[in-house]
Amino acid sequence: MKKKLVTTVALAVGLTSVLAACGKEPAPDASSNPGATTAPKEFTVSFRHTQIKDTAKKRKAMFEDVLKEVEGKVPGLKFEPEGVDEVVNRDTKLKAEMAAGNPPKIFELFGGADTKNYAKTNNLLDLTPILKELNLTDSFVDLSEFTVDGKVYGLPTAGYVQGVFYNKKIFKDNGVEVPKTYAEFLKVAETLKGKGVTPLALGGNEAWALNMLPNTLYVRNGGQEVVAGLVSGTTKWTDEAFVKGHKQFKEDMWDKGFFNQDAPALKYAQMQDLFAGGKTAMIFDGGWANQKYSNPDQSKIVADLGFFNFPTVEGGKGNELINGSYSNGFGFSAKLNENEKKAVTEFIKVMYSEKYQVRQLTEEGFFPSMKLKTGDVKPIINEMLKAAEGKKTFPAFDAIVQPKVKLDLENGIQALVGGKKKVEEILADVQKSQEAENKKAAK
Repeated sequence: MKKKLVTTVALAVGLTSVLAACGKEPAPDASSNPGATTAPKEFTVSFRHTQIKDTAKKRKAMFEDVLKEVEGKVPGLKFEPEGVDEVVNRDTKLKAEMAAGNPPKIFELFGGADTKNYAKTNNLLDLTPILKELNLTDSFVDLSEFTVDGKVYGLPTAGYVQGVFYNKKIFKDNGVEVPKTYAEFLKVAETLKGKGVTPLALGGNEAWALNMLPNTLYVRNGGQEVVAGLVSGTTKWTDEAFVKGHKQFKEDMWDKGFFNQDAPALKYAQMQDLFAGGKTAMIFDGGWANQKYSNPDQSKIVADLGFFNFPTVEGGKGNELINGSYSNGFGFSAKLNENEKKAVTEFIKVMYSEKYQVRQLTEEGFFPSMKLKTGDVKPIINEMLKAAEGKKTFPAFDAIVQPKVKLDLENGIQALVGGKKKVEEILADVQKSQEAENKKAAK
């Protein structure tokens, strides 16, 4: 996907027959009695979300407001919300439900490989006609990760970029500046460590967080084509770009102690707490994290928060890129009755409106997935937009490769930082997994 990250984002937005029992007087007909009313038949629609962490309170509240508004517009509708951990939802529950043919009616969905796989089960609703009905077909910035064979099977709620959040005060106090090259980045980290400052926060307990930085490194080295080629077979995990990117992460950073010493044990939220508490100078994270780092109730560094795109590497084919896409969104069950389809259509109409797209931008700093002009936003949002300006985006590797490959790489990266395997060994194992999954897909 070679699209410039758009810094302008989208403007959007019963049956009442009464049967008379035999031999009894018929019930009054509302048509003959204008003052009479018939209560709508109640029905429920399941709604799965992953906004269960403390950092997601605002997003959860926004979803709740959306559901309440939709209920008010669809007679008889009552939503049944369910909060599930993001990893559990993606890697366990949704997989099982899709295989069994009983996913929730509305649920958070990841684009790319997940959407493609689920579309094959015929359990994902084709949204193409609904978008046409609501006149939203051309209102989204990028639907590519939710489009399969020309049909749209999911809708992104927001876009993101990944890069380096940094503490401006720590940088200034220690005489370092924002690095423009990888060599300068390592020098900054070395200087900070030499002065007793932990350069980078990291949590290795959740392997997906470990894989964010290597993902950017191997794309920096080889260009975005190296990841896209894994599924087609034109590239391999054992290629130079992947080996070099992983070695840069392991040998240049991990082995030199540039991360917090307790990194192997920390979870993602805990690594964020380190940076937000002013205990590290930098953290490589997704743009979604700005809602925590810029929230004075959760962060001590609000006034000193900055952001920059990861620096260029010498000879890199992906130096003009920034990790970013529109991968997180909503999917819908293909098995809907007439009332449920009305509820889904109204949900899309409300959720993907200017009102809520602007709200998520101003409240949480989430880049809208729709084409609207940004208004007054937090300073950190402007820094992220500036970092992405003129850059082409590339999606995270797990939006492209098969879920099994993703999990095997996660196991591999933990074995790598745990000193149990070398870079070449883990990548050889992952390549075997990639080839096996490619072979399955070809059948």
